[in-house]
Amino acid sequence: FFSRGMRGYSVNEVDEFLDRVAEDIQEYALRCVDLERSVARLEEQIKEYDNLKETLQETLLMAQKSAEAKEEAAAKQAESLISEARVKAEQIVQEAAAAREAERREVLRLKHIKQEFRAEFRALLSRFASLAEGDDEILSEGEGASL
Repeated sequence: FFSRGMRGYSVNEVDEFLDRVAEDIQEYALRCVDLERSVARLEEQIKEYDNLKETLQETLLMAQKSAEAKEEAAAKQAESLISEARVKAEQIVQEAAAAREAERREVLRLKHIKQEFRAEFRALLSRFASLAEGDDEILSEGEGASL
């Protein structure tokens, strides 16, 4: 490694070696500082990415919950609308049935009135016919008496 002189190793060679070692150590120390800074920067980026990941996961979870809540609300609203429509349809059917029954009763009432009117009218015609025949008899009796 070093050459031997009278008093041991060559002082210049040892000094040069120590200078190179010192330079290498200084260079490695600077590299270590740079690497430590890079590691710190990368660790900070990892923290930021972890925070971003957590935020995105929370946002996604909230969006999913919101979508589920909206879907559930829409399903409930649809169910409510269908239920209301069924009730309204049943009400319309019942009202139509009641109106049909009322019209049927009215038709029956009018038929009954018609039958009564016809019977009364026939009776009246029959009385007029009887009266007319009776007048003919009275007239013919009156003609026979005056002759």
